[in-house]
Amino acid sequence: MISLILTTLYLAKDTVHRWFTRASSPLARVLVVFFLSLCALCFLGSYVISAKAIRDKIRSRGGDLVAAFFMLPGESGGCLPSQKDTLELLGADSIAIIPAGSVNVTERKLLPVITYDFRRAGQFMPLLPASGGPVVLCPENAPAYPRGPLDVTLQGDEFSITVPVRYLPADHLLMRLQPGGLMLMPPEMVPPESQGRAMRYHRMMLQVRELENAESLHRVCRYLNKLKQLEGWEGSVSSAAALLEEMDIILGNQNQCRAAFCLGIMLIVGILLTALAGMEYRQNEFIYTLMKSFGINPLLLVGAFIVENLLLVAASFAGAVAVFMKAQKVIVAQFKLGQYSLSLEEIMPEIQLISVTLLICILVSAIPIMVAANRQIGRVLK
Repeated sequence: MISLILTTLYLAKDTVHRWFTRASSPLARVLVVFFLSLCALCFLGSYVISAKAIRDKIRSRGGDLVAAFFMLPGESGGCLPSQKDTLELLGADSIAIIPAGSVNVTERKLLPVITYDFRRAGQFMPLLPASGGPVVLCPENAPAYPRGPLDVTLQGDEFSITVPVRYLPADHLLMRLQPGGLMLMPPEMVPPESQGRAMRYHRMMLQVRELENAESLHRVCRYLNKLKQLEGWEGSVSSAAALLEEMDIILGNQNQCRAAFCLGIMLIVGILLTALAGMEYRQNEFIYTLMKSFGINPLLLVGAFIVENLLLVAASFAGAVAVFMKAQKVIVAQFKLGQYSLSLEEIMPEIQLISVTLLICILVSAIPIMVAANRQIGRVLK
């Protein structure tokens, strides 16, 4: 046990001595790994940001939505899945409405009227006024109506009613389903002559929370189409899955570029570490062979070089990550990808990829040391 500790201390002292007497060797490893890692982080970081920007643009244009229209056979022809069901089964928020005619807002402006199924009352009641009557809902980025009460005329009738106006965020599912605004009417207030006909038609909008690829949308579409088939409904289901598939192909090509880039780093760093480790071992081969003749396990010698490279590479890579995180806005701005920045969590898969690449380089660089350390003692000391 004491000999193991003394041997370890000697190898550590020898390593530090070599660093000071031949500073070019550790300095070369540190600088090469640092700058290659920084370049890799910039390249792979731009890939992550470009994918993030594409997904944000697709979301802003409705790429994360699935729209469905169903016509149910009769007043009790089934029911659509609830908000809780779609969230648990599909990972998607949802809203379902029932068209119930239209109203005249101005002389030339018609506003659709919608109602809802009683099973989704909890989703719509917070949107209604305290009186429980109808309300006009508009997106806040397009204030077409005053914020006070509004007089509307029921289409086909000659009387007007006064309803409040409420503005919702533009990304609210109801506003994405009907961007021009609508009037929400509780089911009990729908005219009796319209209830039987209106309650057969349902429109549904689902928003996928985690839009990773086209499969996220295909899964929702398959569920709704299967439900339509089993229930015997008529209707259609549409989404932007085709656009997502094209994006997946582009990102797949970028994955190949990532792999090729990391392979290039592996070759450069691997050759450098292997050459320097072999050179330093040959310069001290006589001393290491004497240590072997005294009973020192060759694995200790190999381990010393692995630990040395591991410390230098880890310090260099940590420095590159720190510099990238501090200066990423300046670096990313050169790629003209917009005002995006990455958190450590978002860039972590790329950090892990480069870490594995560098670790492979360290292990590969130890192969010549293992071969040299197992040479016969007599051939070296003769």
